[in-house]
Amino acid sequence: MHRKSDFPLRNTLSRRAFLGSTAAAVGLGLIPALHARSARAQETLTGATVRLGMVGTGAFGKLEPHRSDGDVLQEVAVSSNLYEPLTTMNPDGTLQFLLAQSITADDATATIWTIKIKPGVKFHNGNPLTADDVIFSLKRIAEPGTITGGNLGPVKAYDRIDDLTVRLTLGAPRSWLPEGLSDPYSGIVPVDFKPDAPIGTGPFKLAAVNLQQGAVLERFADYHGDHSVADRVEVSLFADASATANALTSGQIDLFAAMENYLVAEFDGNAAIGIYNSPTGRFMPIQMRTDVAPFNDVRLRQALRLVLDRDVVINSAWGGYAQKGNDLYSIYDADFAADLVRQRDVEAARKLVEEAGLAGTEVDLAMYMDSATALVLAENAKEIGITINVKQLDGATFYGDEYFTRNFFGGDYYPNNPYFVISALCDGPNPSLDQVRWRDEEYLKLWSEASGSLDPAVRKAKLHRMQEILFEKGGWIIPAFGNDLAAYSVTLGGLPDHNFAGGGIYRGLSRIGHKAA
Repeated sequence: MHRKSDFPLRNTLSRRAFLGSTAAAVGLGLIPALHARSARAQETLTGATVRLGMVGTGAFGKLEPHRSDGDVLQEVAVSSNLYEPLTTMNPDGTLQFLLAQSITADDATATIWTIKIKPGVKFHNGNPLTADDVIFSLKRIAEPGTITGGNLGPVKAYDRIDDLTVRLTLGAPRSWLPEGLSDPYSGIVPVDFKPDAPIGTGPFKLAAVNLQQGAVLERFADYHGDHSVADRVEVSLFADASATANALTSGQIDLFAAMENYLVAEFDGNAAIGIYNSPTGRFMPIQMRTDVAPFNDVRLRQALRLVLDRDVVINSAWGGYAQKGNDLYSIYDADFAADLVRQRDVEAARKLVEEAGLAGTEVDLAMYMDSATALVLAENAKEIGITINVKQLDGATFYGDEYFTRNFFGGDYYPNNPYFVISALCDGPNPSLDQVRWRDEEYLKLWSEASGSLDPAVRKAKLHRMQEILFEKGGWIIPAFGNDLAAYSVTLGGLPDHNFAGGGIYRGLSRIGHKAA
């Protein structure tokens, strides 16, 4: 999923396993919400203020729940703190019903779905959550330019059955709709919602915000679930990583989220600072636009994937704080094709380039984040006669007028969504973020067939073949899945043990507090 913020780990040096045997039951609304709790949450914690620091200007826009505008504060807001979706993903990657009690397919077509809303939920303004709010929010999510509109696809009808029941009639099958509604950018808001006055249902409400400096969150007393541990969270934005680290060591903040990997060593020997380190399925692909030269030749795409030294990427660019990728996403999806492994083969890559008549080709690679990986690729590409000029861009330039026209670029952040959620964004029939313009007739046919089947075995078989096609012909290079790193004062407790989705600190913010004396 496209993100414009500094939220992911930036190695320039800011969602999920599914139980295959239960996928159909989840889709049919037969499994209750799973409340995965951190073992650390059993500590006795106080409600004292937690001070969270992170890098970023936060000057891009408002705390919009359905569109990414580059604001780092937005990542905190949409991580089930201010806004909440109908479903969400537990830290271990399993599906949880959050604002929905169930989401049920009414028949075998996977086009008609009934959403039962959890009773007793209130918005921060005190109004109850109703079917009208859910319909308003889903219509807003379906508007052009949103992050997760492709998860719904075209909707033929939004029917209000009663105060707590909505029926959706989709224009195309979505057997994975419960998972599709779990993205943080699918938050439910009231019918009179205005982005400049953020109101949601989350454990925190917004007390104050300065998009240049930070925000203040306060515990929402009428929250429908477990109340936040902290009475108050102060979020401060810093100009760079060094300033944020200094703020932590000096006691100005308690928690440094989305930390760069090189800073881990700087806290060695400091008994007052702990390190949070969780494997995740988040990634930042290098993308090749497949409808224009030279990347419209699949042999060049294959060659660059083959020549890249992924071990160097992991150990050098990511400092060892990452898992190796094989150009496929959604590594925690139960149907992930773990058998498809990319082995480095310089000779095979050189032969592909020569066969394509592309030896001596020179291309520019525009990068926002993860430029260290781009530099590794550029060095490797010399071995096969390809020159890659890495161009480091700031956020404003990267997301400017040329954003959808570049043919070679990287730095977008995608979380560990289920396979079809990411695919709906980037390579499905009508992708929301059609950046690489990749089209494959067999892939799209399988995509539609799998989306129309509620049978887990059928979906698994089709999805494996889809991944085989993507592995061979796709337009993404995914060499690594970066860990989520944070540094924190050891006076804090309740930090999550892990969060495969990434952003565990943000997602688990309501469970963090100070240890009782």
